Amino acid sequence: MNALKIVLLALAAISVPLLTFFLIRLVLKISRGVDHLNRTLDDARPQLNVLLSNLNQSVEDINGELEKVTTMTGEAQEMLETTEMSLRAVESALSSPAARVGGMIAGFATTTVLFRGIARRMVHRKGRSPGRRGK
Repeated sequence: MNALKIVLLALAAISVPLLTFFLIRLVLKISRGVDHLNRTLDDARPQLNVLLSNLNQSVEDINGELEKVTTMTGEAQEMLETTEMSLRAVESALSSPAARVGGMIAGFATTTVLFRGIARRMVHRKGRSPGRRGK
């Protein structure tokens, strides 16, 4: 049993310094990595500030353009509403009984004028002599 204690004590005496050495080495590597990261961030900070200010300006420009689009959309909506009201007025005027009677009278008058014109032309053609062609 004493031999086992001696072996474990020897292992502990060897492993503690080795473990401490590897932990110190690991902490140094982590420290170097953090230092490198800090230097990289310090180098990138001015460029990031410029990029962020440009991004801020771009967002403000986009916001201004969106406000213009909103204004134009509102104006277009107002125009559509006005057009819709006008079309409703025209529709109601055309669907009234007076408009229907007026349309029928206008159609009858137009048809009468057309038939009179056709009849006159036919009379003039019949009255022409075969040797003469138009005036």
